[in-house]
Amino acid sequence: MMPRVVLHLDMNSYFASVEQQANPFLRGKAIGVVATMSPNGCVIASSIEAKAKGIKTGVRVMDARKLDPNVILIPNDSAKYRSCTEGIVRILHRYTENIEHYSIDEAFLDLTGFVHGFDEAVRLGDRIRQDIQREVGSWLKCSIGVAPTRWLAKFGGDTAPKGGTLVVHQRNLHETLDPRQLTDAWGIASRMERRLNTLGIFTLGELRRYPVANLMQALGILGYELWANMNGIEYARVQLDRLPKSIGHSHVFARRAETLDYPRAVLVKLCEKAGRRLRRLGLEARGVWLGYGFSDRLRERYGRSGGGGAHLLPRPIVDTQDIFRQCWRLLNEDLPRGALPNFLAMTLFRLRPRTNQLELWPGEKKDPPALAGALDDLNDKYGDFTVTRGAFWGLNEKDVPDRIGFRKTVGLDVRTGEARW
Repeated sequence: MMPRVVLHLDMNSYFASVEQQANPFLRGKAIGVVATMSPNGCVIASSIEAKAKGIKTGVRVMDARKLDPNVILIPNDSAKYRSCTEGIVRILHRYTENIEHYSIDEAFLDLTGFVHGFDEAVRLGDRIRQDIQREVGSWLKCSIGVAPTRWLAKFGGDTAPKGGTLVVHQRNLHETLDPRQLTDAWGIASRMERRLNTLGIFTLGELRRYPVANLMQALGILGYELWANMNGIEYARVQLDRLPKSIGHSHVFARRAETLDYPRAVLVKLCEKAGRRLRRLGLEARGVWLGYGFSDRLRERYGRSGGGGAHLLPRPIVDTQDIFRQCWRLLNEDLPRGALPNFLAMTLFRLRPRTNQLELWPGEKKDPPALAGALDDLNDKYGDFTVTRGAFWGLNEKDVPDRIGFRKTVGLDVRTGEARW
């Protein structure tokens, strides 16, 4: 059997590096790309220089300025990042079509059969890196991991030196994985770390050597998945055509809400963005989640930072109006009387492909209403929100701007031929 070779590519400080590529005066300076400029807005990407000062992803705007009063904060520019991603996608597809576009700044390439061994994969990675710097931007750097499995390739990409390459294989598992902390591993967060600690496991080496039967007894099938990943056994292959498990949007208000009219308009726009993505991907949703947050003043009054809830629906939904009605209901069920949020988030889950299969009861299933389809067609042709709903009245360009999530962005609307990042 031909040995498997997987390459993982991770663009370093991607959004911030794109901004530094576009503006040479930002190079070598601490910059942060933010979702919104409001004090409670968060940094969604930071330059290497900003990270060195403690300004990392998720830090609030007000806290970033406390950490470094000279930090340069830049509003997120989705069109700029999409343009760069298009160039990177074109380069990757020159070398193989077996690509999993994992996120806006990460991809897996299954090179099995395309290269003869890890050394050739490293050389191919070097060519990709050079192509990106020559054709997309000289300031853009990427880390590359090469391994026999998808998980080890990502571990290599995550832990490789910035702009460098790390090969992980059976012969160097001991030196590469064993000294690392549990949370250095992809898929192990603080909650799982605590569970593993109760088993006497504190490092990746201890996890790798732990009896698999005992792990499965404690954690079920997840125990086998962890053990297999640590020991270089392929558990999940590169997924060439992934559908998202959820679709969602969020927004920290750029201005203070005086009445519920403003949060309502923001929520309609969030639902429109999510609904449009849902319809474009040919999916429908059986679950809706809504979350909200308070300002510091209201947190003290109500003794909590926010709230929310979720509904599982008897029938799938596709239309923006249906999505909004469910989200608005969730908000009103949980929001204290008289309270006004300063943050809203919504997510559609339990997604599945839309089909023409008949439902048990006539009339239960229907295609997206004509209005939604017509709005989608017009906005696809002439630009986002060229034609909008009346409920958007009063919103401006700072309210729910176009932005790209800094982690998974399956279904992001960037296309080169048949490729979709």
